[in-house]
Amino acid sequence: MNIIYIQKYSLLIIALFLLGGCSPRYDYTIHKPKVKYAKPSQYALQSMLQESQGKPYVWAEEGPRSFDCSGLTYYSYASMNLWLPRRAIEQSRVGQTVSISALQYGDLIFFDTSGKGRVNHVGIYIGNGFFRHASSRKAKVMTSTIRKGFYRHRIVVCKRVIPQKHKVIKSKSWVDFF
Repeated sequence: MNIIYIQKYSLLIIALFLLGGCSPRYDYTIHKPKVKYAKPSQYALQSMLQESQGKPYVWAEEGPRSFDCSGLTYYSYASMNLWLPRRAIEQSRVGQTVSISALQYGDLIFFDTSGKGRVNHVGIYIGNGFFRHASSRKAKVMTSTIRKGFYRHRIVVCKRVIPQKHKVIKSKSWVDFF
């Protein structure tokens, strides 16, 4: 009779371990941020990006304590009452395509950082050849350049998602950058 109880309890314990191991490590639910600014503006975007600077990179997070790259863009624009899809590849299909030389503050820059020929990273252009992004390489939200180095030749597409009626400042010319 003791063997039957041991077998039942053993099966129960094994089942609990298996079920516990199958539970998700991450919360994959997409959480829409509160709208902090009724309209997109340079001030609103600067505030959002300043608030996020230095926050940790965590895959599949969309803020406000930690971000992945598309989570940062999703959070920043949703906080300004602008909708974006959650993933970088999907975000790259939204908005007006712009050339590198026409980039303006707040435009999105999409990269292929893996060399596999597809968008897998996104950042927000902040002017003068710089962009803000949640970098998995440095494990935080940071500012990088597209003038030289790692990101220069990995740009796939640039998109303008801020409606022209809410136009923000223009950046300097790109003639000297490349």
